[in-house]
Amino acid sequence: MDKNEAREIAKANLAKLSEMQRATMMQQITRAVATLPAWQEASSVALTLSQDVELPTQLLIQTALLQGKKVYLPKVAPQRQLEFIQIDESTKYERHRFGMLEPIGEPLGDVATLDFILVPGLAFSAAGDRLGFGGGYYDRWLPKTTGAKIAVMIPDNYVTTPNWEIEKTDQQVDEVIVLPPV
Repeated sequence: MDKNEAREIAKANLAKLSEMQRATMMQQITRAVATLPAWQEASSVALTLSQDVELPTQLLIQTALLQGKKVYLPKVAPQRQLEFIQIDESTKYERHRFGMLEPIGEPLGDVATLDFILVPGLAFSAAGDRLGFGGGYYDRWLPKTTGAKIAVMIPDNYVTTPNWEIEKTDQQVDEVIVLPPV
C-alpha cells in the first residue's frame, strides 16, 4: 500500500481513541518512557507537544521538567526544517500556520547534544521503520542527532513488517514501545 493510504488508516486508528483512553495512555506513555535506562541517564530530551490525533505527551513533558531535565520542543523552520527550543514552565507558545502550538525562544544550536528523542509518527514497524505525517521534517532532522531515538505506538499502528513503502530517506528509531490495549 502507498504511504498516503497507510497514513489514512493509521490516523483513523488514532482518531477513534476516546478521551478516557487518551488519558490512560498519557500515564502509560509516561511510565513506559520514564523507566527506560536511556531516559533515566538523559539530561536533555527532545519531545513533542502532541497535536490532534497524536498520542498525548503533556504528562511526559511535565515529568521531564520535574526531573530537572532540559526539555526541547520542535518548531518548524524555513525550508521544511525543524528547530528545537528549550522550554520551562514560563515558556510562551504561538500557533504555527499549520495549527500546531510551538514554543517561542532561541533554537538549540547543536542537536547532537540531545540525549533522548521521542520520535512522533503514525505507525512503526518492529524494525523501527517509521510512517510519519508526510512532510519529511523528522527524516531530515534525525540524521543530525546522536541520542536514543524512541517511539511509542498503539498496537493497531505497530506492524511486524511495514505495509507501506520504505524510501532511502526514511529514518528509523532505535526502539518502539507498544502500549497495552486500553
